[in-house]
Amino acid sequence: MGQVAIDLYSGCGGMSAGAAAAVPDLQVKWALDIDVNATKTFANAHPEAVVDCCDVSLVSAADVIERAGIEKIDWFFAGPTCQAVSTMGVFHLEDPRNALFVHFIRLLDGFTVADRKPRNVVMENVPGVVYGRNLVIVRELFKLFKERGYHVFADVVNMADYGLPQLRNRFILIATVDEVPPTFPRHTHAPVKNGELKEYVSVSEAIADLAVGQADSKAVIKLAARGGQPTRFQSYVRDGSGFAPNHHCNNLSEINRKRVATVPQGGCWKDIPPELLPDRFRRVRLTDYATLYGRLHQASPAYTISAGFNNVTSGCFTHPIHDRALTVREGARLQGFRDSFEFLGPKEAQYRQVGNAVPPFFMMQLVQHLLSGEKGVPARITAAALASAKKLPSMVKRFTAKRNDSERSRDGYGGGTYWPAGWGEPIAADAVAANGYRLKEDMPLRYRRRDEWRANRDRFVDQDIVKVYETQRQQLVSAGSIAFPLVKQDDVDAIDRAIVQILAVVGTRAGSLEVDAPVRYLRARTKLLYEQLREKQALDLPSMEIVDEDEVIRFGKPNALQQFARLAFEDSDLADADAVRGPHLVLHWRHGEADGIRIGKDHHAG
Repeated sequence: MGQVAIDLYSGCGGMSAGAAAAVPDLQVKWALDIDVNATKTFANAHPEAVVDCCDVSLVSAADVIERAGIEKIDWFFAGPTCQAVSTMGVFHLEDPRNALFVHFIRLLDGFTVADRKPRNVVMENVPGVVYGRNLVIVRELFKLFKERGYHVFADVVNMADYGLPQLRNRFILIATVDEVPPTFPRHTHAPVKNGELKEYVSVSEAIADLAVGQADSKAVIKLAARGGQPTRFQSYVRDGSGFAPNHHCNNLSEINRKRVATVPQGGCWKDIPPELLPDRFRRVRLTDYATLYGRLHQASPAYTISAGFNNVTSGCFTHPIHDRALTVREGARLQGFRDSFEFLGPKEAQYRQVGNAVPPFFMMQLVQHLLSGEKGVPARITAAALASAKKLPSMVKRFTAKRNDSERSRDGYGGGTYWPAGWGEPIAADAVAANGYRLKEDMPLRYRRRDEWRANRDRFVDQDIVKVYETQRQQLVSAGSIAFPLVKQDDVDAIDRAIVQILAVVGTRAGSLEVDAPVRYLRARTKLLYEQLREKQALDLPSMEIVDEDEVIRFGKPNALQQFARLAFEDSDLADADAVRGPHLVLHWRHGEADGIRIGKDHHAG
């Protein structure tokens, strides 16, 4: 039997596509994502797989094993959504989107209990997961993997170092049953040619054969012939047919077409004449937004391809030669997808799938490296490094080989900080610095992260949890262990609902209770939800203390009769039909407490 893979939060399947290129006999058995179009694309690429399009809280490991016929798991890929930890968003550890990490561990435990313990785990996220308070998430993942017998290491890698024509930095975590060298593949490329390292793969090398000719009515284009010996990247993406699908792009408005027509390769909004420029740019700092309305330089790698790369106003997404946005296929090339990989769904959905994907060209090399057991580039994030009092080294290096054809700019780092066209005589550098790098002294500065995004950071907590709490208080629950199914109703997060229900039950019981809660996210969410209930004057709310160093939650008065319990996720018994079968959050009483009536149905430990 060949190797078996599963893909959680799969998107369109970049990780599985790369792994399949590394392991020709790989069987992708199961995948899950919430995006309907992404799952259609995944199913088209892997027709043998069972592909679920649903909320992760609805699936259990036992159910996945049964439906997909999984006898073993060699590779467990996961790409949890990055909004909760992105450097462009808000650092908020209690954000329920971080629950995706928790569901990942829940499923990992379920597979292990069912004797399907994954041998290799690869998790991908944005670099922001190692910044500031978010590093707690990384520490938590290391702890959870080590407790489960895995060897674990991680790093933030620049995929351009591996021949991807894109400056894409991503956090990659590896956990293996077998002890392999804690290293990543050796670099093959560098910003400039250096010994055996080749220069970064350029935009031209990646997409020049798509720049001539017209796509047909189905957005399929015949590739232009290339002269000379194809490079490794070209041989990978041009996989034999001579045609490429999804070669279509968004139409620009006339004003935006005029704007990008004035931007040279490597340039940005600062090359657009002021009479064409949107007024909002008069309120930004000289050092900000250097990629907006940016045009790719054909001799350099692309900047990060995001889910919005169809919009020339939001980044450096203008074609180096044509006055238009990149096509879906051009973005897919820059992401290292083979031309035979077809994206399904509306055009906008295809753009999102490409931008959100893990580049297959990199994943192929990573899987090959892990299978080889060879040493490579030492991982900078290890258990020892996280335990040390030393600060982690800088994870992302600046790209200093930028090319810019603008008359006002220069090549290299800082090439995007030049004075905008048509703004009169440049202000002296020291005066600009003294003015906060503003372009115009009389215009107020905008700090989007502080003034707009942070103002909305707690919007996710606007749930009717009091209704959940009061409804549960009215239900009779016998003494003993209790379990609540992870069900999302009335826009209340599934885990949040179960926590609030447990708080309601605990509030009806006398004495004190100490709960082992080893998952940090559960402790953090319990605290946040408890504070909301207290602010809304929920009845019979028990006193509560969270002790993170002991990983416990304490309820009631210290001198009262003390009881002990454990908070854990478990799968339900799927042998009999039940409307709430599936994953549950369970509060197990310990120290001889008799089993009581459970909400939902009885479980087996998971």
